[in-house]
Amino acid sequence: MSVLLKDFIEAEGLEPGDRLPPERDLALKLGLPRTALRRMLGSLEKEGRLIRHVGRGTFIAGSGVSSSALRRPATNEGDTLRTYPAEVFEARLIIEPKIAALAALRATRQEVEEMQKSIARGSASEALGEFEKWDAVFHRIIVQAARNGLLASLYEGIHAVRAGNLWGKMKEQSLTSERMTAYIVSHQAILDAIKDRDSREAERNMYDHIIEARTNILGPSI
Repeated sequence: MSVLLKDFIEAEGLEPGDRLPPERDLALKLGLPRTALRRMLGSLEKEGRLIRHVGRGTFIAGSGVSSSALRRPATNEGDTLRTYPAEVFEARLIIEPKIAALAALRATRQEVEEMQKSIARGSASEALGEFEKWDAVFHRIIVQAARNGLLASLYEGIHAVRAGNLWGKMKEQSLTSERMTAYIVSHQAILDAIKDRDSREAERNMYDHIIEARTNILGPSI
């Protein structure tokens, strides 16, 4: 479990003396119960990777780090916008089912054929990177088929986060051959609904697919 927190620290570029976000915020960002987060923090503290001060927070440890060296909290102020897996799934559950519903009404025959091809290519993939490539292609064709520029722009923000290092490590750790097969089945169900012009079923299947992915990566919802 502590691997997730280590990946977060690495992805944020936190250095010795930097302070982690408050437990409540960090648990929300990582999609973890606070009890699980505390166990992870305790484990890393025992390893000497963290320094915890009551009333002050939790800091990254390192050679030469003393109380006087403990400095800034992790913050977005002045930085580019950062988001985290739990937030990404929240956004996906709001946006992507509706995109699938629109795609069911607007997809062209060519787009349906391209979706089917991406499913076939993903199913034949043996390497994680290849599977991820065709998974992304499938979802982006659905976005294209929805014919809504603003939704497409919002989705590109989601896609950019999913291409990041933290997300990639979490996906790699969670993805098994059985789960890849299950994702292919989910993709086919979404596509079948789009083929049938059944917007409600396409929306429902996309929602279920994202819940499935969230559970695999973050665990059961809390």
